[in-house]
Amino acid sequence: MSDGPHKDLAPTLEGAFPTGLIEAIQESTGLRGSLLVIAGSAADLGTHQVVGDEVVLGRDPNQLLLRDPQISRRHARVFADTAVFFLEDLGSTNGTLLNGEPVVERKLLRNGDTIQLGHTTIKFALVDPAEAAVLERMAALAGTDPLTGLMAKHRFDAMLTQCFDDAQSKDTPLSVLMMDMDGLKAINTEHGHPVGAHTISEVGRLIGRIVGLHGEACRFGGDEFSALLPGSPISGGLRIAERIRQAVEEATFSLGEVEVSPTISIGVAEISPDRSSVRALVIAADQALYRAKDQGRNAVSD
Repeated sequence: MSDGPHKDLAPTLEGAFPTGLIEAIQESTGLRGSLLVIAGSAADLGTHQVVGDEVVLGRDPNQLLLRDPQISRRHARVFADTAVFFLEDLGSTNGTLLNGEPVVERKLLRNGDTIQLGHTTIKFALVDPAEAAVLERMAALAGTDPLTGLMAKHRFDAMLTQCFDDAQSKDTPLSVLMMDMDGLKAINTEHGHPVGAHTISEVGRLIGRIVGLHGEACRFGGDEFSALLPGSPISGGLRIAERIRQAVEEATFSLGEVEVSPTISIGVAEISPDRSSVRALVIAADQALYRAKDQGRNAVSD
């Protein structure tokens, strides 16, 4: 990648050139700011975002979401000002570093700079639109399930391990949901696999919306889903599970002229002294799922 004149002039652009010249440089280069997570929570590695006018870094899911517990909800921001990009700390609890130096006031970003927030490191780069599109596509493929838009399973597994370790060390609750759609085989048989795939996609997106700020969800495989709820005891897990069950029961999913109305069964388990590993917790949730199936399906069990 060629850094171009944007990189060469960036150190002196701030206050050194008239606005018209800066705008001409911006138009001639067409470079965009790029943020790539290269260290930190395993669930965040490889996350990429192109900077438009502004990107807030932190635990706010509406911005560049970082799951590092050392990071504030709105920790720092990267923003464009005419032809260049700046980094600014937003009064975070643990501070922001740029190339190892504390950020006290806004700092000019140069190609290749590293931003440190808590245990997370983000690389800033200047990329052309084609490179930006490729990076966005690669990040999406690596980080999300293409059918449902939920977190990719390998990232979910990494986050579950991290949340389990945090819950054990801090003695805080953690609940896990295991979910299985009811009747998908019949849908595939009667209407074909495209309708079945569309139904899985819509159910997954519905689950993602309900889990929302409470935790994360993923497609476990086929028509099975899982969710983790940090800070939620079994009572909270059961409430979220019942919301999901009811929402699926009440929904109708359409593809062309075909309409289907599946249901879902859900098992819930909470971390406890006798569940001393992630595997034991997941097995407990899976066993609860089997009990929900045994109750006649379209049920929630613990």
